[in-house]
Amino acid sequence: MVWELRQLTLFIHILLAITWVGGVFFVGWGVFPAVRNMTFTRQRELLLALMQWSHKLLAAAGSGVIATGLLLGTAFGPVSSWNYIWLTQYGNIWITAFIIGSLTLLWGIFVGFRQAISVCSDETLWKRADTGDKKPLFQALTRTAIFESVEVVGFITLIVLMVSL
Repeated sequence: MVWELRQLTLFIHILLAITWVGGVFFVGWGVFPAVRNMTFTRQRELLLALMQWSHKLLAAAGSGVIATGLLLGTAFGPVSSWNYIWLTQYGNIWITAFIIGSLTLLWGIFVGFRQAISVCSDETLWKRADTGDKKPLFQALTRTAIFESVEVVGFITLIVLMVSL
């Protein structure tokens, strides 16, 4: 029975990770480039609505990944004490993944998302771009891409850590 629960938890963990990472990548690398054919005002409206809607889902998925990761390491895994975390390779990788996953999620919620919403909410930037003054908007979007890159680095690091387990 415990083995089946572990396998179910692992399945949920992987499914939520795909949702979290894939969702962030899809918005950043799929939606943003796809809306470039729209007017800037329409881009802003779509991106703002998408960010507000997807944020809750992606934050919940990220939280679920962390929660199931904790279960996989402790209740269904070998981590049973602080000594195990500090004195074994598995424990070191597990705690590193927990910290990086948590920081990546917190960054996405409190920094990346807020930066994106700030840019999408600034109607003046988008209206100026619609009239030909695109530089301020492009600078703001570049800053947003840089802020969001932190999440990508976190995801890549997590994948490398998971493969090394």
